[in-house]
Amino acid sequence: MTSFKYYVGASVDGFIADGAKDAHWFTTVAKKSGVKEHFDRFFDTVGAVVIGGKTYADIAREVAEGRMKWMFGDKPVWVFTHHELPTIEETDLTFIRGEIGFWSQDIARSAGEGDVWIVGGADLAGGFVQAKMLDELLVVTVPVVLGGGTSIFGRGISTPLSAVDVRDLGDDTFVTRYSVG
Repeated sequence: MTSFKYYVGASVDGFIADGAKDAHWFTTVAKKSGVKEHFDRFFDTVGAVVIGGKTYADIAREVAEGRMKWMFGDKPVWVFTHHELPTIEETDLTFIRGEIGFWSQDIARSAGEGDVWIVGGADLAGGFVQAKMLDELLVVTVPVVLGGGTSIFGRGISTPLSAVDVRDLGDDTFVTRYSVG
């Protein structure tokens, strides 16, 4: 059965982006061997991706400017947005708007045997929690204090979490897998 999972990097004080809404602080951490290996194993289980419009626009801009490669391969990518956004050649993109619950079956079906990765942003992940559609939260906790910025869910969310697993990824970085709800 397909699960909806939010895999995200966060500071020890619970922020995924700094006060300028920039998450590039995590780029160096993501390249460290333990973190990269864990992410690669996770990504192998992903059949489809869901991303918010702002996050997609940032990625699309960086791809267009040659600063990064499209990171989702040929997996179907669903973009929740209220705006017209550019497409990226040779990608499987579906732009959608509306309620998360309305689209969840189509998104899950597109994942085939895999899971669905809620990439972000934080507000979209919070929407999945509110719609009771998020099954797991995987947080890569990095030994840095940002002191403010965008929190993991980007909005006031109250939901029970149960820690299922904690793994040391090296360099004082850990990943904790939580069951949501």
